Amino acid sequence: MGLAIRRTSFAGLMILAGMGIARAEDYPVGTRDSIWSDPGTYMIGSFRHMGEIYPARPVHRAGPVSELPQGTPLALASYDFTEDAPLPLEDYFRRARTTGFIVLKRGRIVFERYLLGADASSRFTSWSMAKSFVSTLVGFALADGRIRSLEDPVSDYLPELKGSAYEGVPIKAVLQMSSGVDFTEDYISTLSDSSRIWDDAIQYNKRPLTDFARAAKRAHPPFARFNYAGVETVVLGWLVSRVTGMGLADYLSAKIWGPLGMESDADWMTDGRGPQANEAAFCCLGATLRDYARFGLFMAQSGQWQGRQLVPRAFVEEATHPDRPQVQPGKLDPDYVLGYQYQWWVLPASMRELSGFEARGIYGQFLYVNPAEEVVIVMTSVWPRPWDDGLEPETYAVFDAFIKALR
Repeated sequence: MGLAIRRTSFAGLMILAGMGIARAEDYPVGTRDSIWSDPGTYMIGSFRHMGEIYPARPVHRAGPVSELPQGTPLALASYDFTEDAPLPLEDYFRRARTTGFIVLKRGRIVFERYLLGADASSRFTSWSMAKSFVSTLVGFALADGRIRSLEDPVSDYLPELKGSAYEGVPIKAVLQMSSGVDFTEDYISTLSDSSRIWDDAIQYNKRPLTDFARAAKRAHPPFARFNYAGVETVVLGWLVSRVTGMGLADYLSAKIWGPLGMESDADWMTDGRGPQANEAAFCCLGATLRDYARFGLFMAQSGQWQGRQLVPRAFVEEATHPDRPQVQPGKLDPDYVLGYQYQWWVLPASMRELSGFEARGIYGQFLYVNPAEEVVIVMTSVWPRPWDDGLEPETYAVFDAFIKALR
């Protein structure tokens, strides 16, 4: 397939990783306003400091660090994407404005890169990768008996939603982005619902996120169609907080960050300051690359960590395998091959060598999990625009190259 692969020493890989990387001070950190008004200057640096720029709650680690051992390093020089010659991996990193890239094989680090001033201590913003963490917290609450069934109406737990689009809607439908809510997710239009929820709740902290759930109107019956909508995850985050009596950051710390032995604290942006603020469930965790990879490894192991089953295996399997017609691969949107389940994107087996599932976020954030190949890949980026329909398939070609090279 034209892959240029070579094995090298770990020291050699670190030298390779250091080539051409700018210093952190070359990428200044902006303010809430300058990130967006002058993105060419401030966006790259700011995406590693979002929890300082905006209000955020800490996600505390605890106990011994679960080390990620080093495997035999893999230096991948190129990948296949077109019918022409293989493309240089470094060129992809440059065009995608990749800031971090890590690959685990059987739980060992085989590739790790930091670019554009980032390093192993950088807290990379998750954007919508956070949705998959929220889904997993729903699984913990279910296992703990805080939620009786995913078939229960979410309004049974959140009576404030009676009279809204969510009255009588099963939790499962919300997890599948299929509640029927009337919501437009468009990151370019300033008039879209996603722009309005960002501006009012996060950018300017004028309204709590829960207001948007209360005011939501219904466009379709539950399960009728898939409609990617950040307000769905707002509802799930509210649900988790209500049934556990804990904020999302604290529950994440108790159920995942501590038990997985994360190496660094994380943070989770909120819609304001003070004890009444809500974590932005639809986005905006800040964590190190290796800690994202630990979460991916936990999912690859079906919710098991160091011999302990932390969340039921059955929930992980259910959360990552589409089980209704509207979320099957190829059914989300015309000419789009991915599927969806519980806040996870699902890659069909027909997609190159790829299968498995992923968390992902705008501007090029990916947490890809392939249990069959025992591979986890995390990539953080600062794409020039929120989503790039050209870079997305090229990203999968890069992942595909690593899968093949690691066999």
